[in-house]
Amino acid sequence: MRTSQLHGACAECWELIAARYPNYELVTPWSPSFVCQAEACIAQCCKRFSVSLGEREVERMQRVSGFTPLDFLEVVDGSPLTMPLAQPYLLARREGKCVLLGELHRCTQYEGRPDACRLYPHFVLFVEPETGKPTHADAEGMKCSLAAALQREAGPAPYVPLLIRHLECPGFTGPALGEAAWLALLAETARLQYADGGEGWD
Repeated sequence: MRTSQLHGACAECWELIAARYPNYELVTPWSPSFVCQAEACIAQCCKRFSVSLGEREVERMQRVSGFTPLDFLEVVDGSPLTMPLAQPYLLARREGKCVLLGELHRCTQYEGRPDACRLYPHFVLFVEPETGKPTHADAEGMKCSLAAALQREAGPAPYVPLLIRHLECPGFTGPALGEAAWLALLAETARLQYADGGEGWD
């Protein structure tokens, strides 16, 4: 898919669904880039959201931080709490905030942080262009659609990938994204959000 066609398809799909996502905005190649503004951040993401982790993320956090899983995961009866999810662990919370949130709203373990934290404040939605219906379960269709958007394949693309951003984040103060930077951000965001160690997302 040509980049100009992708822009048009994204705008049309976003019109169909924007009312359902009032706290988000479509990211285009002309949107400001993200630059963390910790001094202006009220760190709502680190206070309001529960963060789930998979085995790979737990191992990365352990390796980078030197902590044991009991230091940074929710624990029950001396063992990490596990949920019936693909990412079964939960990052610990204390006093209404992430256990890793330090002074001046900065993460104390930024290098090893979970993928959900690397992803924020961007997300990718895969949307059926005719109906505006988002999907998250058709992994093959989503991979194919992303590959078409990135001009890696010319095959059929059942979905349009929409790169969106969370409006509460104050970090959208950087220079406007160019097309190459926008495509790279789309690809990396989709990988972080959907891959979980799987193939075909890079």
